[in-house]
Amino acid sequence: MAEQKKQRLATIVGANITAQRRLMGWNQAEFAEQLGIGADSLSRIERGLVAPRFPRLEQMASLLECPVYELFQTQEDRERAKERPAAAVSFSSLDLSTRREVMLMAEKIIQLMRS
Repeated sequence: MAEQKKQRLATIVGANITAQRRLMGWNQAEFAEQLGIGADSLSRIERGLVAPRFPRLEQMASLLECPVYELFQTQEDRERAKERPAAAVSFSSLDLSTRREVMLMAEKIIQLMRS
């Protein structure tokens, strides 16, 4: 991948992390503390100067309660997704408590089928 494309992707990811963090009501220092990194490191990520590694992205997405792929989406991607008819709700698009409920129901169904 060309260096310019890498930089563009880091900028998109950084902007999405910033937007999601703000939606959660956290400032940089609060979010950085939850991640176990310094606020200056988070600032560099959010400005797109540094691209986080996959384990860090997974940690961030978990704390931000969003799927990792959303951190890579552009506004154009989101608009295209809205234009497509929704065939079904994806599991990852559900909020955390709903996903837990679905998993519990699935476990109960499996247990019933086994007995």
